[in-house]
Amino acid sequence: MDSCRVMNIPGRELFWDKSLSFPQRWYCRIFGIPIVGLRIRLRILNKLLPKNATHILDAGCGRGIMTRVIAARYPDATVDAIDENSESQAINRELSRLMGLRNCEYITADLVNFKRENHYDLIVSIDNLEHIHEDRAVLRNFYESMVTNGLFLVHVPHYYRRWPVFAWKRNFDVPGHVRPGYHLPELTERVRGVGFQVLRSGFSYGWLENLINNISYAITGARERNRVLYAGLFPLLNLIAWFGQWGWPRLGAGAWLIACKASTTVAETPVDMSEEDEEKERVES
Repeated sequence: MDSCRVMNIPGRELFWDKSLSFPQRWYCRIFGIPIVGLRIRLRILNKLLPKNATHILDAGCGRGIMTRVIAARYPDATVDAIDENSESQAINRELSRLMGLRNCEYITADLVNFKRENHYDLIVSIDNLEHIHEDRAVLRNFYESMVTNGLFLVHVPHYYRRWPVFAWKRNFDVPGHVRPGYHLPELTERVRGVGFQVLRSGFSYGWLENLINNISYAITGARERNRVLYAGLFPLLNLIAWFGQWGWPRLGAGAWLIACKASTTVAETPVDMSEEDEEKERVES
């Protein structure tokens, strides 16, 4: 199987996941993974990833969709994908084998305890820190696991999102989250606090992407409710969200940053948080 062809539709490889029902497998074969938020994050990831990497950590891989996207993008790199669920990791190994991706290693571990000192030149953490009480310990492990001049790319839910259309509200309470999200200064402080130097930061989920993600949440409640209705609407919702991928929102439902483990002090790009601070005061007042 040509992995590049499969990865043109993220999650299409779930056709081989025998834990899914026959209709679910064929749906994924045609449309890919039917999660609007995940597809938005994949497009964000594609814009932020560096050109080159050799030893990569995907921290908190879940179903492995992003792992396999990353492995296909960097065919000469090795990718370690960490997750606590051993059953999911077994499925991930089989899917990568069937796709012909031989540069992935799926490791069952807790990120609070996982560390490979001075090993990775790229660490990717996409919407995982909000699941972890001991996020500072995990960030410290990332720093110690990275080689000098390596890059750290993190994306998390922002503390606020537009809901339902224009007003700013606290982000959703999602099962498994220990916090609704991060203020960007809060995330920056945590990353700097373990030794990283922040190079770039900003927000994701522009107005249109936020709106479509809100519609998805209203249907599913982030609990996979109304599956048939959502499956029917997903192709249209994903198409509309696709048109919202260009540009960088000044404030959005997601926050990201890129940091490095620098050998010497580098000038950090200041983050203009005036608008977020104003929104915070308005929402909390």
